[in-house]
Amino acid sequence: MVDYSEKLILLVEKRTKLHPDDPEIQIIWKEMVDILKVHEQRTIAFFNQCEEKDLYWLSEIFEDVSSELQSRAFIDCLLQLQEKYPNLDMEQDIEYAIQSIQE
Repeated sequence: MVDYSEKLILLVEKRTKLHPDDPEIQIIWKEMVDILKVHEQRTIAFFNQCEEKDLYWLSEIFEDVSSELQSRAFIDCLLQLQEKYPNLDMEQDIEYAIQSIQE
């Protein structure tokens, strides 16, 4: 059986191969969010162990995950990842994630 992290990384890999306008992207995003929204601590641990290349793609769903979790700890995790990987342009995605818990 594929474990939690492996399943998410497989979804990221599937996502990277799609054209930006492919409607399949929405299905993959939903599946990833459905996995990540279940357990906040496991989600934070997953993001903390992600490689930079995977975080780039996962940043697309920060807002959706944040909206589901409604967690300051998740936002703190994203801000730490932004410091860890300054070359990733995640500021806008993190800002949207922050806004999603303030609404």
